[in-house]
Amino acid sequence: MKTVLSLSLLVVAFVAGNGCISTERTTYLEAERLKVSFENEAAGRMFYEALSKSGGNAKRSESTTEISLPIIFEHKQHTVDGDNMVFNAAVRRCDSNGDGRITEQEAQIYLASVSK
Repeated sequence: MKTVLSLSLLVVAFVAGNGCISTERTTYLEAERLKVSFENEAAGRMFYEALSKSGGNAKRSESTTEISLPIIFEHKQHTVDGDNMVFNAAVRRCDSNGDGRITEQEAQIYLASVSK
């Protein structure tokens, strides 16, 4: 009887003391910022205006993975795209011919698509 009581107290202490293994991690995915040039000042202004109108995170993605075994093990992994990933996605979307140079016409089209 004494052994059962001791074992019960041990289990209660384990659960009450939050004796589980728990990890939680947030990872920010970053990439090197793409090199881009603009045809003129107006093209650059329109591109950055469109980027700010989209909230800067129109293409940002997040994912969360959670694995757990009650009381024993819990693991959470959260992944977020960083600012350079968002910028690079906007450049790829705006630079329709992929030449690394954003023209005024490309910037106008990108701005119009974001303003909708």
